[in-house]
Amino acid sequence: MTLLGTFIKINGIYDIICALCILKKVNIPILNNLHLSVIKNYSGDNDLFERFYAYWIFTYGIIRLSNNVELISFSYFIEAVFFINEYSIGTVYKDTVIFIVISCLLLGYASRVYKL
Repeated sequence: MTLLGTFIKINGIYDIICALCILKKVNIPILNNLHLSVIKNYSGDNDLFERFYAYWIFTYGIIRLSNNVELISFSYFIEAVFFINEYSIGTVYKDTVIFIVISCLLLGYASRVYKL
Protein backbone atom coordinates (compact mmCIF):
# COMPACT_ATOMS: atom_id res chain seq x y z
CA MET A 1 0.00 0.00 0.00
CA THR A 2 1.26 3.47 -0.85
CA LEU A 3 1.60 6.40 1.53
CA LEU A 4 -1.51 7.95 -0.06
CA GLY A 5 -3.45 4.71 0.40
CA THR A 6 -2.38 4.52 4.04
CA PHE A 7 -3.35 8.15 4.62
CA ILE A 8 -6.82 7.57 3.12
CA LYS A 9 -7.34 4.44 5.27
CA ILE A 10 -6.33 6.41 8.38
CA ASN A 11 -8.70 9.19 7.31
CA GLY A 12 -11.48 6.60 7.00
CA ILE A 13 -10.78 5.28 10.50
CA TYR A 14 -10.70 8.85 11.82
CA ASP A 15 -14.09 9.57 10.20
CA ILE A 16 -15.62 6.44 11.73
CA ILE A 17 -14.27 7.33 15.19
CA CYS A 18 -15.59 10.91 14.85
CA ALA A 19 -19.01 9.57 13.82
CA LEU A 20 -19.06 7.26 16.84
CA CYS A 21 -18.16 10.24 19.05
CA ILE A 22 -21.09 12.26 17.66
CA LEU A 23 -23.35 9.24 18.28
CA LYS A 24 -21.99 9.16 21.85
CA LYS A 25 -20.77 5.57 21.46
CA VAL A 26 -17.16 6.62 22.05
CA ASN A 27 -15.95 9.47 24.25
CA ILE A 28 -12.83 11.21 22.96
CA PRO A 29 -13.14 14.83 24.15
CA ILE A 30 -11.09 16.38 21.34
CA LEU A 31 -13.20 14.59 18.69
CA ASN A 32 -16.65 14.67 20.31
CA ASN A 33 -17.74 17.91 18.64
CA LEU A 34 -15.01 18.48 16.07
CA HIS A 35 -17.22 17.99 13.01
CA LEU A 36 -20.15 19.82 14.59
CA SER A 37 -17.93 22.83 15.37
CA VAL A 38 -17.77 23.62 11.63
CA ILE A 39 -21.43 24.69 11.77
CA LYS A 40 -22.19 28.29 12.71
CA ASN A 41 -24.63 28.96 15.53
CA TYR A 42 -25.25 25.30 16.30
CA SER A 43 -26.46 24.96 19.87
CA GLY A 44 -26.31 21.16 20.08
CA ASP A 45 -30.03 20.78 20.62
CA ASN A 46 -30.97 18.67 17.59
CA ASP A 47 -30.25 15.00 18.26
CA LEU A 48 -31.79 13.86 14.97
CA PHE A 49 -29.54 16.20 12.96
CA GLU A 50 -26.48 15.01 14.89
CA ARG A 51 -27.32 11.35 14.26
CA PHE A 52 -27.85 11.90 10.52
CA TYR A 53 -24.62 13.92 10.29
CA ALA A 54 -22.80 11.10 12.11
CA TYR A 55 -24.31 8.49 9.76
CA TRP A 56 -23.07 10.50 6.77
CA ILE A 57 -19.55 10.78 8.26
CA PHE A 58 -19.60 7.07 9.14
CA THR A 59 -20.65 6.18 5.58
CA TYR A 60 -17.81 7.99 3.88
CA GLY A 61 -15.41 6.62 6.49
CA ILE A 62 -16.43 3.09 5.50
CA ILE A 63 -16.09 3.97 1.80
CA ARG A 64 -12.54 5.19 2.42
CA LEU A 65 -11.64 1.84 3.97
CA SER A 66 -12.70 0.05 0.78
CA ASN A 67 -10.47 -0.66 -2.19
CA ASN A 68 -12.82 0.97 -4.70
CA VAL A 69 -10.76 3.89 -6.01
CA GLU A 70 -13.65 5.46 -7.93
CA LEU A 71 -15.92 5.38 -4.89
CA ILE A 72 -13.21 6.74 -2.58
CA SER A 73 -12.51 9.59 -4.99
CA PHE A 74 -16.22 10.30 -5.40
CA SER A 75 -16.70 10.40 -1.59
CA TYR A 76 -14.16 13.22 -1.33
CA PHE A 77 -15.73 15.16 -4.21
CA ILE A 78 -19.22 14.78 -2.69
CA GLU A 79 -17.95 16.04 0.67
CA ALA A 80 -16.34 19.05 -1.04
CA VAL A 81 -19.53 19.88 -2.97
CA PHE A 82 -21.71 19.66 0.14
CA PHE A 83 -19.41 21.96 2.11
CA ILE A 84 -19.20 24.41 -0.80
CA ASN A 85 -23.00 24.49 -0.79
CA GLU A 86 -23.17 25.08 2.96
CA TYR A 87 -20.53 27.81 2.65
CA SER A 88 -22.57 29.53 -0.07
CA ILE A 89 -25.59 29.49 2.26
CA GLY A 90 -23.49 30.85 5.13
CA THR A 91 -24.03 28.04 7.64
CA VAL A 92 -20.38 27.05 8.15
CA TYR A 93 -17.15 28.79 9.13
CA LYS A 94 -15.15 30.06 6.15
CA ASP A 95 -11.58 29.18 7.18
CA THR A 96 -12.47 25.66 8.28
CA VAL A 97 -14.51 24.96 5.15
CA ILE A 98 -11.79 26.26 2.84
CA PHE A 99 -9.40 23.76 4.45
CA ILE A 100 -11.96 20.94 4.17
CA VAL A 101 -12.81 21.68 0.53
CA ILE A 102 -9.19 22.00 -0.61
CA SER A 103 -8.26 18.80 1.25
CA CYS A 104 -11.19 16.90 -0.23
CA LEU A 105 -10.49 18.09 -3.77
CA LEU A 106 -6.80 17.18 -3.49
CA LEU A 107 -7.51 13.77 -1.95
CA GLY A 108 -10.29 13.08 -4.45
CA TYR A 109 -8.00 13.93 -7.34
CA ALA A 110 -4.97 12.12 -5.92
CA SER A 111 -6.92 8.97 -5.11
CA ARG A 112 -8.21 8.93 -8.68
CA VAL A 113 -4.89 9.58 -10.41
CA TYR A 114 -2.26 7.88 -8.24
CA LYS A 115 -2.08 4.28 -7.09
CA LEU A 116 -3.43 3.60 -3.63
